[in-house]
Amino acid sequence: MAVYTEITLENLLKILNQYSIGNLIEFSGIKEGIENTNYFVRTNKGKFILTIFENRVDEKDVPFFVNIMKHLNRQNFLCPKPIEDNNKNIISEINKKKFIIVSFLEGKWKSKTNNNDCLELGQCIAEMHNKTKNFNQVRKNSLSIKGWEKLIISCKCEIPKKQLNLFGPDLINEIEDSFELCKKNWPSNLPIGLIHGDVFPDNVFFNKNKVSGVIDFYFSCTDIIVYELAIAINAWCFDKNDIFYPKKASNLISGYNSKRTLSNAEFDNLSILSQGAALRFLLTRLYDWFNTPKEILITKKNPTEYLNKLRFFKNNVLLNQINLKNI
Repeated sequence: MAVYTEITLENLLKILNQYSIGNLIEFSGIKEGIENTNYFVRTNKGKFILTIFENRVDEKDVPFFVNIMKHLNRQNFLCPKPIEDNNKNIISEINKKKFIIVSFLEGKWKSKTNNNDCLELGQCIAEMHNKTKNFNQVRKNSLSIKGWEKLIISCKCEIPKKQLNLFGPDLINEIEDSFELCKKNWPSNLPIGLIHGDVFPDNVFFNKNKVSGVIDFYFSCTDIIVYELAIAINAWCFDKNDIFYPKKASNLISGYNSKRTLSNAEFDNLSILSQGAALRFLLTRLYDWFNTPKEILITKKNPTEYLNKLRFFKNNVLLNQINLKNI
């Protein structure tokens, strides 16, 4: 989430006139995130989120994102519910950009997660995967391994080498070596399905130490199902100094496995998938670090975190680091 497109009070009132969600009390831009513009909206009938899809999102993908949330709501999975306007439309347009309004989820995300949070998260992710087994729409993951090569080329061509090397000498060579390693070892025979694709702590809400909902489905796609766990391991199982916490990873996998049994092949490939996930977020953060306009209301993410994680997964076999006795 971020604010790229400024919405005036007049604009917002015109939008709300198309809906039956009450009279405006307050609204504010949401700074967290990177991909789309988001506003918190409170009316006399409740709280909502207005999301404007920015240029990096293909507008052809928006119905896919909407249909996932609709499907999960029908399955009683806690996630935002897309709101219809008075003409029964969910997707509308402002300033030549698509937007939707969704329900607001109560709860808060945790900036500091513990072992039990990871257990809860694992169960939640597995529940989401179980409840989307029959979701038959497909969206290619443009940020899976086939898309990383384009990002590498973009970083090489658009960012001066001197600036790239501020994050480490010969950074691009290191990235290219990791890419070739992932490409050589990337699994091709694991189960495929719907993944959220961005299960970072700020997209998972808690209430009384229980998961109360998952938000921001705008990276969701069809990919290797267990790749979702690899993303979560990267996002949840390191501390602020990028030190790996084996118990968090063990709990995350154990929680997932309690709801959806992982195959031996899925277990065995978690290490390379985790390395790939670290490379994916290093590349997007690196590109955005140098290409996000200064005037945009957004908190840029430092790429160094994922460079450190990439190095960890290159030098350590993940499953040797965690306790699998209870999995």
